[in-house]
Amino acid sequence: MAVAKNDETTKGYEDLRGKVFTAKTGSEGETYAESIADKYGFTVKSLDQSATMYELVKSGNAVAVIDDYPVLAYGIAQNNGLKTVTEKVPSASYGFAVNKGQNSDLLAAFNDGLAKLKANGDYQKLLDTYLKEPAASSSATSSFWDLVVQSMPALLSGLGNTLLVTVISFAFAMLLGLFFGFLKVSQNIVLRGVATTFVNIFRGTPLLVQAFFFYFGIPQLTGQPINIWVAGVLTLALNSGAYVTEIVRGGLQSVDPGQLEASRSLGLGYLTSMRKVVVPQAFKIMTPSLINQLVILLKDSSLLMAIGFAELLYQGQQIYSNSFRISETLLIVAVMYFIVIMARTKLSNIVDKRFNK
Repeated sequence: MAVAKNDETTKGYEDLRGKVFTAKTGSEGETYAESIADKYGFTVKSLDQSATMYELVKSGNAVAVIDDYPVLAYGIAQNNGLKTVTEKVPSASYGFAVNKGQNSDLLAAFNDGLAKLKANGDYQKLLDTYLKEPAASSSATSSFWDLVVQSMPALLSGLGNTLLVTVISFAFAMLLGLFFGFLKVSQNIVLRGVATTFVNIFRGTPLLVQAFFFYFGIPQLTGQPINIWVAGVLTLALNSGAYVTEIVRGGLQSVDPGQLEASRSLGLGYLTSMRKVVVPQAFKIMTPSLINQLVILLKDSSLLMAIGFAELLYQGQQIYSNSFRISETLLIVAVMYFIVIMARTKLSNIVDKRFNK
């Protein structure tokens, strides 16, 4: 168990009564914490990342944390602001897993390699390097600007992926929105029903659930893996497409019906009237809402982090998971998002003003 470095009152589990104790979701530490929670009178708050748990303790929202010793010891060696106050709890060892009945060659190679590492002493050297006792650590925390410089290559790579997936997804969302938007104003009840069903499904379910379904669910249903870029674009395009559909519908219906009637009375067909008279006026009305939807889509792309897509926030998570400097890393990420969104908003507003002169 570890507590904040400046905590001089918490020496053991008996000091946790009435307080919050954090552990990693699904871990042996969580199981152990829950098994003794009633005895010592503390509340267990489970989180899914070590760095987040440590930040919870440092912020005072939890008093202590239990985690796998290799991870905890490494974090303390990196001066993450914690210290251990109890002995290690006996638990099971780490394991290397493969699909049952498959990859036997890989499993054999791994076991053979591990045996060789132990035999030649390299295994112990690794332990000594990364699992040194916290008291023996003399690592100094680098400055904020050092963190910025060190993390910038990874963050810029993530930003590039964020911008690219946003642009591709918005292009498809526009196509879907235009298609289903026209169906929504169709005189055919069946076509309107199809468009309404599309909107209800993708606007009525959480984006994160959709991402999980496309990346994890579809491969289980089809037996074929799906590329993470394909899953990401599908998720964002379909979800955003549902909102664009309503923007298009609203734009078309906001044009005075007399415009369509007048053009039809002049001999223009329905499609020609829509293309030459209604749509140009509707698009001017829709432009601000479309710009807003683009900004929303850019921010929503961060949810793809949950399926392992290497966008900006995902890269930030990888950085603070190793450096244990979560607040500073997220500040850098937030500033990058802010700069990009402000720049895109300004550019979009310029285009909007010129287009709607």
